[in-house]
This record gives sequence, C-alpha cells and structure tokens, in this order.
Amino acid sequence: MSILEKLNAVKDTIPHYWPIGSFIAHNPLKGFEHLHFKEALDKARHTFGGKTYMPPDYYIKHYNEGKIKSDILEKNLLKPLREAHLEKYLSEAKTFILEISPLWNSLRNYEELKINEIDEPLHNYLEENSIYTNEEKWLDSLTHNMTFYEIHDALFDTTEKELIEKDVIEFIARFLDDNATTLSMADRELGMFNTFQLYENIKFDGDSESYVEHILEELKIKDIEKYLLTHLLKLYGWAGFIKYRSEDPDYYSQKQHPSSLMDYIAVKLHFELKYIKGEKIDDFNKLHAYMQENSAYSILKLLQCKGKLTGTYNDAMEDSKEYQEILDAFVKDEINLNALQIQLAKNRLPSIDMSLIEFSKFTAFLKNEEGYVWLKSFEDSYIMDYVNDFTQTSTDTGNEKPLASAIFCLDVRSEVIRRKIEQSGAYNTFGAGGFLGLPINFVEFDKAHELALAPAVIKPKNIVFEIPLEEHEEYNSKKNINKTYKKVLNDLKNNPYTPYIMVEAIGWAFGIKLFGKTFFPKKTEKLFSKSKAKKPLTTFTLDSLSDKEIEMYVKKLHINIINEVLVTQSDAILNDAQIELLWEHLVHETPLSIKVSTDLIENLKDAYHINKEDYHIQKEKLSHVGFSLEEQAQYLETILKMIGLVKDFPKFITVVAHESVSDNNPFESALDCGACGGNISLPNTRAICMIANKKEVREILKNRGVEIDEDTIFIPALHNTTTDEISYHDMHILTHKEREAFKSIKEDFKQASYEARYERMQVLPNTNTHEDIFIKSMDWSEPRPEWGLSRNTGVFAGPRDTLKHLNLENRLFMHSYDWKVDNDNADLLTRIFNGPLIVGEWINLTHYFSTVDNSIYGAGSKVYHNIVSKVGVYNGNYSDLKIGLPTQSVFTEGEAYHEPVRLLTFMEAPLEKVGKAVENSIAQTFILNEWIRPVIIDKEAKKVYSYEYGEFIVIKELD
Repeated sequence: MSILEKLNAVKDTIPHYWPIGSFIAHNPLKGFEHLHFKEALDKARHTFGGKTYMPPDYYIKHYNEGKIKSDILEKNLLKPLREAHLEKYLSEAKTFILEISPLWNSLRNYEELKINEIDEPLHNYLEENSIYTNEEKWLDSLTHNMTFYEIHDALFDTTEKELIEKDVIEFIARFLDDNATTLSMADRELGMFNTFQLYENIKFDGDSESYVEHILEELKIKDIEKYLLTHLLKLYGWAGFIKYRSEDPDYYSQKQHPSSLMDYIAVKLHFELKYIKGEKIDDFNKLHAYMQENSAYSILKLLQCKGKLTGTYNDAMEDSKEYQEILDAFVKDEINLNALQIQLAKNRLPSIDMSLIEFSKFTAFLKNEEGYVWLKSFEDSYIMDYVNDFTQTSTDTGNEKPLASAIFCLDVRSEVIRRKIEQSGAYNTFGAGGFLGLPINFVEFDKAHELALAPAVIKPKNIVFEIPLEEHEEYNSKKNINKTYKKVLNDLKNNPYTPYIMVEAIGWAFGIKLFGKTFFPKKTEKLFSKSKAKKPLTTFTLDSLSDKEIEMYVKKLHINIINEVLVTQSDAILNDAQIELLWEHLVHETPLSIKVSTDLIENLKDAYHINKEDYHIQKEKLSHVGFSLEEQAQYLETILKMIGLVKDFPKFITVVAHESVSDNNPFESALDCGACGGNISLPNTRAICMIANKKEVREILKNRGVEIDEDTIFIPALHNTTTDEISYHDMHILTHKEREAFKSIKEDFKQASYEARYERMQVLPNTNTHEDIFIKSMDWSEPRPEWGLSRNTGVFAGPRDTLKHLNLENRLFMHSYDWKVDNDNADLLTRIFNGPLIVGEWINLTHYFSTVDNSIYGAGSKVYHNIVSKVGVYNGNYSDLKIGLPTQSVFTEGEAYHEPVRLLTFMEAPLEKVGKAVENSIAQTFILNEWIRPVIIDKEAKKVYSYEYGEFIVIKELD
C-alpha cells in the first residue's frame, strides 16, 4: 500500500468537523458506525482514551428515582450473564452494580492493605494474568497512541510536545484563516504544503506524500498506518476540519487555498523531525533499543507521565536509581491492591459460592458489561413509559375543522409551542424536517455567497436568489453604516495598533455599543434597532430560466463589467453599440471592427474574465436557478403527503421556520436548523409557501390526490427559539379582508408564545421573568441563552393525535406521518429516515458524547473559548479545535442536564412498511447497528416491537 492508501485507511477514525459558522451536530464516532454501538464504544474508548458511558453513580441516582426500572435492569443484566453461563448469579450481579461498583476504586486502599492479609492463590493468579510480567508488552501498551515526541518528553523530561503542537497550530490556523485577520498569510493559493515549504524554507523536490514518506524513513517508523493514525489523533479537531474541507469540492476557501490531510501530516512530521533531530535519541530504532536496555526506568517514566505513580514512587525515583527494585515494589503493590479490591468486594457478597479467582473473573466481566447494561436499561425504561403514553386512547375527537394549521420544523423546541397553539383554539399542527424537503442553494438579497440549506448529506443543485420588490435607498444607506461598524470591530479585534487610536476615530456610537451590550443590553438594543437596515419586500427566483433569459443575463453582467472598467480604468469612450461589438469579440471571438487597445482587451479577458470560458461557466450556473413547474409540484406533493396533509385544508396554513438569536455566541449555528446545515430555515419556508400559493402547482396536485382549497393561503413564519416569538413574512400577499381574518390567529399564536416562554422559564437557570428571556438573547455575557436541543430523547413519526394529550417537555422530534398515504415501497417513510432521522441521530449523539466525556468529545467551558480563523474555537491562546458542545449546553451546576441516551425512534406504522423503509434507507447501517433505538407501534397488528440484538421483539400487546 502507498502512503496515501494507508492514510485513507485510517482517516475516517477522526471525527467530522464543520466550520463554526455552520456548526452541524454530528456523531463524533461516525467512522465506527459500521460496528454495533456497543462494540464501537469499546473501540472508541481504546482509540481516544475517553469515557463512553456515564459513571455508575449517575445511573444509580436515576434508578433510585425510579427512572430506571428494576425489572428492566434485571432483564438486561440477565442476557450477558446467560451468554456467559452465569445466570444463577443474577441477584449477586445486581447487588454488585448497585452497591459495590460505585465504591470500586475506593476498595483499592493502602490503609486497608496494612490490615488485610492478601490471599496468595488470588495474588498469584492476578500476577500471572497481568501485563506486568511482560515488560515489552507493557511498554507497547503504555506507548499506545503516543508520538515519538510524546515518548521522548516522558522519558527525558523534554518539552517538545508543547513546542511542536504550538508551531503546528500557528501555521495551520494562519493558513486556514477565513478572513478573520487583517494580515493574512502570503502565497496560500499555492496549497498548504507548497506554502509550508516557503514558510519553513524547506528545500525538497516532491509533493507532500513523498515528503511524509521521507520523514517516516528518517524516524524509522515500522507500522506506518498506526503512526499516521496516532498523529491524526493528536489534534483531531484540526485534522477533522482539514478532512472536511478537502473532501468538499464546493467549499470556497478550499478552492482558493487547497489543503489535504497528507499536507497536514507533512506539517506535523516536519516539526516532529525538526525538534527531534538534535537529540541523542532521534529515531524509533534508537528509542526501542534504549527502552529495552532501560525497561524498568522507561516504564516508570511513562507511568509517571500518565499520572499513574503515587507520591511514594515519585519520591523513590528521585532518591534512588535502583529502578528495577522500585518497579518491582510498584508491581507488588498494584497486584496486592487489585487482590484487596476483589477480597473486599467479595466480603460484601458473603452468599456467593465462588472462589476468589472465580469472583475476580466475575467482577471483570461485570465491569466490562455494566455501562451498556445501565444505558440500555435507562433507554428501555423511557421506551416503556413512552409506549404506554402513546398507546393510550385519546379523548380528543378532532372533528372540529381547524381555523388554521401550522407546520413546524420537527426540532424538539417546537413541541411546547405546538402544544400551546393547539390548546389556544381550533388549530392543528404538523412537524416536518426544517428544510421541508426542498434543498436549495440560497443567495440572500445583498449577499454574494450561497448558503446550502439542506442536511449535510444532501448537496442542493438548485439556486434561489432573493430579489427586491420595491425601492431600497434607505436600506442601502443604513447597511453601509452597519458595514462600517463591522469593519471597525474587526479591525479592533485583529490589528494590534488600532486599540490606541480607534476609540477617538469611531466616536460615541461604538463606545455605547461596546459597553452597553454588556451592562445595559435591553436599552442598547432598543437604541440601535432604530438604525438597523430594514430589508425591502423581496421575492425568490423560483422559476427556472429559459435559454434566452440565461444568455440575456450573462450578457448584461459582462457588459456592466465592461462599462465599469471603461469608466474607472480607461480613457476609451465607447457607445452602447461599440461595447456590444467588444463583448462579441471577447466572448464569441468575432473579428473586432472598432479600435480598442490590446491592453484593455487583455485586462478584460484575464482580470475580469470576460471571455468564452467564463461565458459558458456563467450560463451553466444560471441553468441551476430555480425549478421547473413539475419540480415545484413534486417537492410540494412530497412534503404534504409526508406529513399526511392531503385534504380538508383550512383557510390559513402557516409554515414556521426557526432560528436562535443570541449575541456573542460562537455556537449559535448549532441552535439553528440542523436540517438546513446549521442555518435559519426561513428561506426554505418562504420558498415552499410561494410554490404552494401558485395556482398552476395546485392544478397539478389535484390530479395526484392533494386537493388544496382555492382560498387556502400558505403564510411563512419564523419561530425564535430563544424568545418563543413568532414573526410573519410575505404578508403583502394578503388582501385587507384576509389580514383582518388572520388577526385573531396571530393573537392566539402570540398568547401561545407567552405560555411557551413561561414553561421554558421553569428550567432555564437565572430566568424568573419573561424579560429575562429576552435579555438573554442580547446579553454579550450570557453563556446559556437557551437550552437548545439538550435533553432530546427521541423522535416520533406518526399522526399528531397519538401525542396530542401529552406534555413531552421539548424532548421529542415530532415528524407527522400517515402510513396510509405512503405507498407499498414506503417511499415517504424512507425520506424521513434519509433526512430527519439522520440529522436527529447526529444531534442526539453530539449531545450524548459531549455529556459522557466533554473533555474528549465536547468543547469545555465557553469562558475559555477564543474563535480562531473564523473556523472554530479553541481554549486560550492555542489548542485543538473543539469538536462538540460546550459544557453550558449540557451541564448545569456541574451536573449533567442532558440525559445521554440513544435516539429512541418511535414509528407508528405496520412492521412490514417500516422494514421496507429500513431496507431502502441510506440510514440502514446505523439503524441495524442500533446507533438509534427503533420502536414500531403497529396498531394494525396490535403489537409494539423493539429492534434489539438483530431482531424485532414484541414488547407490548395492544388491546
């Protein structure tokens, strides 16, 4: 295998990382999804060194509170015991995990060792089966996933790790900078490795792969694949981001400044060799020889480095060089402590008929199994509670025709507002993926870049532009002022000289904003809201362009550029007819019949891309604008059928997007719509409403079983999840009479917002009034503007009537689905699996792993975060990029607020239909490997099934 093939073989082990501006929740163990969840977590613990389950105390607390049911715990404990032929010890095993396991580490006690005699056969057994008897194997274990420089630091008390990783981060942060600094690195367009050669003055004739191969040979690396993975794991946040951008052909910064994982490895290995080169031990052959000759010393130093030596042995190493004696004493103590631990544990189970050696194996078995047993028991307890609730007979007849319907994103934060709306009057609500099944590349009015508004697994093909419907001089004027403020703020942050001179230059306005947003957020927001630019009425380019229109727009673009160049950079004066002749020559290469300087022609061709090539590129781009009428009808049909809304349409249907608004919050995009790539879902909502309001589209759908009443109006709205306010858009399409009719609906929704806010206040720390919630959204110092998607437990796909009687506490993603509308191939349910379910799994597992080990899979406290290169956050002056959520998102007062369980996935449909959807879905692998917990409520068969250990089992019979 080549070096590249070996790198490709291990690269999927590192977590995915999206830039902070579009932070997308993701499964940090995505590279392990081909394995069963339990097996994957065992492998991840070995790979990353972090925890993958909560500690026993956490689960026992929930057990004592009744959240984990005793009979369910026994059932899940019995399964591994039966497989190991230990089922007769169920009672003892349960006592062990409930009473002894929480004390397990405290049973290794030096004071107890002084007063307890160690059983000799047990001691001998533990010694024979320990790693301590094979020093070479022990050394391999201690150096697992350690780079050369880390081992060197441990053995010889050097500080090369700090120097190397600081140099690596300084270079890659500057190279990957996304316009966050005023002084950008030169020559980045050459690519990461070529730029690095200039940066470090490297004289090497070859690419990054050959350079990596050269350094691996210098360091005498034997297992290349393993060592490449070791280096990726050192700074896996940075490595994950480089992997992401190098694999996304549409990522703008990657196209401008190319990078690859091979380039990154070349940078890391270069600095490793640079700092190691001057040392006496400077390759692995010498290092291995040294460790074999000085094995006792090496083991002790590695143990010391990992914090596994007590003060007694640290002192002994300072006082004596008899390292073998010190290590022998350490080993003896370790084995005695292990033996003591087993003896003291057995004393607490006097009835168990096992020898100490058998009991030692028994406890090792239970410690290995308990994390998964506890987790599954926690999940199963929730599943049974939910199933019992979901299968209650609802008292709501639902016969009253609704005044209006509301379609919300299935985001868990819509649960309370939907419930409150339904309680406020004759309204029904639906849930759907936030992008509404309409993937678009959206170009906002007055912006030049595209936003991909779709789940990360989907690449939108169609471009939608937002264009104004009215004059907007005032908007332009205010927007220019705001851009000036933004530039000043960026200069102040990035230029070391401006803090001394900028305060006087920017005047009182900036001073008020700087201090006011911290100390008087509400008053400051009110003051500056008057100067905010109010966007004019806009619409979208939803209809695809004809060939004639495409040619017209490209020509217009080119001629505008030619005019601009003539006015600003040339003395030539040409009339419209002459400019058109010039354009024909540049683009269609026709003979030029007018006199124009060669320099001007070359400038227009090369610098401004007015040429044949660009003409075809621009035409290709414009061919993706909008949708055909058939495509529009297809997208609307799919979303309406998917949620089961195909008849009895009310007068008004609000389609509600969502956003989260908070100041000074790098993780704000994590609180926006995951189905829209971490962006606001309003453009998708406005687009689907514009499509649904088209008479021609409705005519097509009428023949497909979707009969939208002639007077039904779709109105886009936006739910602010921080404040629970709902705002309405495109209201200009309503007549005066329709506006009057809609007023009472707005009032009911406003009251629902008030009540939803009140409910959320009960669980949001330091929030006593409605005003506190609004202040949180604008306070620069607020670390927790909302709980976001924390405490999510599951997803439900089925009719709303099943859940309408329940308060689900903003914990479930609720996707409307009517299996009777679906076809025999389960195409609609498959779409739910392929989009919302995948996004839900990512969100769920981001929260899971950020809770069980925030230091490995999360982001630590926001207090220490700095935004780096506009791509992520790190701690202090430099560190790895943080891949998950901050502690403030999942913890409160040092305790886990989020309850880490897998996504409990309830589907109300016949088992056969769910099986067909699983078979067709791209999510099949993680469904079958139980990264989620599928539960099927089959009311036709009157059974509820759970998918466990590779099969569907009946967990409840329905009446």
